Amino acid sequence: MIPDDEFIRVEGVPITKEEIRAVSIGKLRLNKDDVVVDIGCGSGGMTVEIAKRCKFVYAIDVDDKAIETTTKNLKKFGIKNCKVIKGNAKEILNDIDFNKAFIGGTKDIEEIIKTLNKKEIKHIVANTIVLENAIRVISLLEKYNYNVEVVNVSVSYGKKISIGYMMMAKNPITIITGKKG
Repeated sequence: MIPDDEFIRVEGVPITKEEIRAVSIGKLRLNKDDVVVDIGCGSGGMTVEIAKRCKFVYAIDVDDKAIETTTKNLKKFGIKNCKVIKGNAKEILNDIDFNKAFIGGTKDIEEIIKTLNKKEIKHIVANTIVLENAIRVISLLEKYNYNVEVVNVSVSYGKKISIGYMMMAKNPITIITGKKG
């Protein structure tokens, strides 16, 4: 995994943290022939890590700053097997071919999962911070007969203080995997 501080960052554009990227990449079960869509690519942390492990990645986001930041990070890390697309994923997904999906963020989760199911995508990984969104993703995946696995990851970093190290917690992230077949 690439350390977080090596990525180009822009205020207001989220990045999936290194430890969460590691678990999410593991849950995607990537191989060199996979074509993956990264929905809500943000700063491109997942896009870069996915692209290093598969054939091709489509990175989608509605935010101009996210598109610009992802593009800069792809260039910084020499990633060429990726197309960055600005727009709403629910309108774009039908026009591209891929076999796995990573959902980092979207306001249209119902439409996205419905479309992924219609396209017969058998492997989906979604990361959520908000519990209500985790419940929605789980319910939708179950509605479309995906086998669901849920992992909640809490990461704390040690901060040196006068008497030793104090652990400083980051936001817990729920990683939901939906698989068919």
